Amino acid sequence: MRLRNRLAQRILVASALLGLLGTLGASFLAIVLGVDAALSHGVRMSAALALAPQAAECRTTPGWRFRSPDGVEVEAYDLAQVGAGSPGARPDPELLARLAQGEREPTLFYLPLFHPDSAWAGASLLKLAESGPCSLLEFRWPLMDERATVGGWVLVAAVLFTMLAATLSTFAVVHPLLQRLRRLHRAAGMLGASRYHSAADGQDDELGELSRVLDATHARVQEDATRIEAQKHALERHLADVAHDLKTPIASLQLSLELASTTPTEPTAALLRQGIEDTVYLTSLVDNLHLACQLGEGIDPTAGDPRVELGLTVERVVRRLQQLARLLGLTVECSRPDEALWVRCNPTMLEQALGNLLHNAVTHGEAGGHVVALLEDAEPGRFRLTVLDDGPGLSAEELERLGERGFRAQATRRRATRGSGLGLSIVRELCHRVGFSLAFAPNPPRGLKVVIEGPRASTSEPG
Repeated sequence: MRLRNRLAQRILVASALLGLLGTLGASFLAIVLGVDAALSHGVRMSAALALAPQAAECRTTPGWRFRSPDGVEVEAYDLAQVGAGSPGARPDPELLARLAQGEREPTLFYLPLFHPDSAWAGASLLKLAESGPCSLLEFRWPLMDERATVGGWVLVAAVLFTMLAATLSTFAVVHPLLQRLRRLHRAAGMLGASRYHSAADGQDDELGELSRVLDATHARVQEDATRIEAQKHALERHLADVAHDLKTPIASLQLSLELASTTPTEPTAALLRQGIEDTVYLTSLVDNLHLACQLGEGIDPTAGDPRVELGLTVERVVRRLQQLARLLGLTVECSRPDEALWVRCNPTMLEQALGNLLHNAVTHGEAGGHVVALLEDAEPGRFRLTVLDDGPGLSAEELERLGERGFRAQATRRRATRGSGLGLSIVRELCHRVGFSLAFAPNPPRGLKVVIEGPRASTSEPG
């Protein structure tokens, strides 16, 4: 409402002023041009009418003067004897100057209140000869009250018409503009809400462009809100799964420790085995959660050009899992080239990902099984890491989904209730970030084969 009042007032005032100035300018031009022409002809006609019966008297009588019934006064002067006088002198000095400059019939209108001789409306000179008592005639005409009254009413009517036109034009200009602004205001107030209504302003100007920007912003806000809501639900589900996964090994570890301390007769090997399994699982889960958060925050595993010796990293992971593998009745071994094999990746992240891969093979194996990690040169400038196990394996459909976050095969769920499906998804994400390929395939006659390939970084550790 404030904007409407301000716009209306400003446009109304501007329109009124412009209209009034236009009216006055047009009236002034009409008066100056029209009346001047009419007076020029009128002066000559009046001179002829006045001199016709008194021509001899005018030529012989210095200072001859004649006054018509309408109040028009004619006074004769000797052109050779008149000169520039002071303001108010007769004949009018300004008219004399214009006559001297060559103007044939100079005419002057007196503005009321601005001329010392306020009884007259104007004056005009008519040159008849170069000298003599009747060589120069000055005409003066009085103020015409009736015509002034009519002119005043005409001016008032012009002003009123101008104000009316300004009001109508203001309404015609401001009202549609304010309607568009109101629609934009409503759209901006509902931005991002489900009840948002577009201003639908398709005009090709700044307001139309603002309407389209609001629509695009609303769509982007809706998309962001939908994505954030989906992430929120995914995080809630993930936290619920993690809480469930942590609850089981913690309770199992607590029970194993209680039994080992309260029942000395209980075989300690089984308790230690369970405690080691739970400890390895908890450590792996915590590390995976930390790494998943880092990857989710967009941390680049290759930032700062880090390099890690892949053979030593595989050996370290294998040694860390050998005790768990023995307790489960499995063997885990590795084979690598004698020469160092460097790759570009954050060392901690790469070791965690390889640990996930080998830990998955060990925990899903069966007693008497084997897990092998084979590192080799695939071709010049590249490496290949193959992890083989002889576990139960997966179906073709499950192999395609392996590595998806939260995915666990049905057989895996039946054999091991705990697990969040986070480990292999981290392996896949890290390989994608650093430019490694990751493939899952059957390992005949049974088991799983995982192959990671990628470029080598250098033959030596960076200084």
